Amino acid sequence: MRIARPRKPNVPFKRKRRPPPQATKLLTYSMVAGIVFMVLLGIVFLPRMFVDQPRVAVVPPGGFRFDSSGNGTIRLYIETITDSLELAKFRANLTRNGTLIASLPAGLGDGTSTLRFNDTNGGGLLDVGDYFQTVVPPSGQFRFEIFQVDVGRRIGLVEWTG
Repeated sequence: MRIARPRKPNVPFKRKRRPPPQATKLLTYSMVAGIVFMVLLGIVFLPRMFVDQPRVAVVPPGGFRFDSSGNGTIRLYIETITDSLELAKFRANLTRNGTLIASLPAGLGDGTSTLRFNDTNGGGLLDVGDYFQTVVPPSGQFRFEIFQVDVGRRIGLVEWTG
């Protein structure tokens, strides 16, 4: 047995009467409820988006330029940094074979003969062109790290073998 296909109507469908008032009310109330729900979500979650967050400076991998003079003095120049911030927000550590051999406190001052910081432009900011100078023994695995104190994160790392 063969089932015939329905024929295409000659005239497009036209509603003879309006939708019932219950359907119109339901659609209107649903739309209003959705809008109210979106406003409530905005009231709850938008203030969290605008919380004042501290700026973070990052020295990306390859952001240091390694300069060795041959007599054990090494300069680590900052070539790339995401944000220039006050020196008081930073501290630095130098380790040899996993043992801390030198450290600079917050502000990167009080340098020693082993590790010191030089602000080349004197602006009081950690920015491009500044460098850390270190005098290290000729052998060992060295690791230099910069930390941002106010956010508690390491922002720069360079490792080398002497």
